[in-house]
Amino acid sequence: MLSTFNKPVRFDEFMQFALYHPQYGYYARGERIFGNDGDFVTAPELSPLFGQTIGIALREVLTRCGGVVYEFGAGTGQLACDVLHTAGDLISQYNIVDVSGGLKPVQLGRLLAQHGPDVAHKVRWLSTLPNDIHGVVLGNEVLDATPVRRFKWHGNGPLEAWVQRHNDELQWTWKPADPLFATTIQALHAAHGPWPEGYESEIAEQSAAWVSTITERLSGLVLMIDYGYHAAQYYHPSRNQGTLRATSRHTAHDDFLVKVGEQDLTAHVNFSGVFLALSSVGGELEGYSHQGEFLLAHGILDIAQQQPDFTHPVRGALMRQNLNTLLNEADMGEAFKVICWSKGIDAEGTALSRAFLTNDRSGDL
Repeated sequence: MLSTFNKPVRFDEFMQFALYHPQYGYYARGERIFGNDGDFVTAPELSPLFGQTIGIALREVLTRCGGVVYEFGAGTGQLACDVLHTAGDLISQYNIVDVSGGLKPVQLGRLLAQHGPDVAHKVRWLSTLPNDIHGVVLGNEVLDATPVRRFKWHGNGPLEAWVQRHNDELQWTWKPADPLFATTIQALHAAHGPWPEGYESEIAEQSAAWVSTITERLSGLVLMIDYGYHAAQYYHPSRNQGTLRATSRHTAHDDFLVKVGEQDLTAHVNFSGVFLALSSVGGELEGYSHQGEFLLAHGILDIAQQQPDFTHPVRGALMRQNLNTLLNEADMGEAFKVICWSKGIDAEGTALSRAFLTNDRSGDL
């Protein structure tokens, strides 16, 4: 496998291989990467209240989108289960878009276990991106898993990170950034610098391209949840090591070039970049807020109190603990953001739109 890197490759190409190679890539490992026994826990796995609240938030919008959902990065299928739980009566078709398809058996098994055999008539799996997307696009922790280009600020001109094998190990190689990439880096420096010598960060070109493509093909609404910052925070001079991280067994570290395909690689989302990408192709921003604010605005506490286990001394305590993790500013409540945009439909006046009026942070973008 390491022979792939006998010649230097750009870091984004290395990251693409490490995550998505059909045989050696991290996501080819399937469900083993999720949960307490895996490498990380996502919000849907932490608590069904997360997806149930999203289902409530989408109900009015679904009636304007033909009842069709496209979920990207569906993981174990738990988010689909929970959205169907609270909005399934309004959903005519739930599409799981997965270019690898390796998790389909896991997703189908969980859907059948929680919703019975009839759910199979409502859910379908797509291996390619549809040319026309009519409906609600949903994604939790999708953009952070998009390969990024990594750069270093240098007085003689910005450098770009490449990866190459040397003595059976992978090592960094820094090369002068190509003219177009250098211009992008210099524009970021002019807007958010000055940066110290050796400042490192990332640019998510593939993420921006994905957002643009989805929006170009969209007649509906997009709701994405992920961890990240707006550009002024993302490229602040004090964040001089960027946001790239590797994760294995619930431990984050910065040894990105070891255990290729056996550890997760992610970078925080630059939500200002997402906004620029969607705006450039006619998308209309509906709102941007912290995850905790979004969930509270859509009644997650009321949903929790309606659960039979809420007052149970053991199961209720665990439910409240996980709820606190979703909402607390020191945990996922502020680190994760919700960004929502539309094209070709009018979302004004829906519960989703009204909730953003109270907690909208679009001005940060």
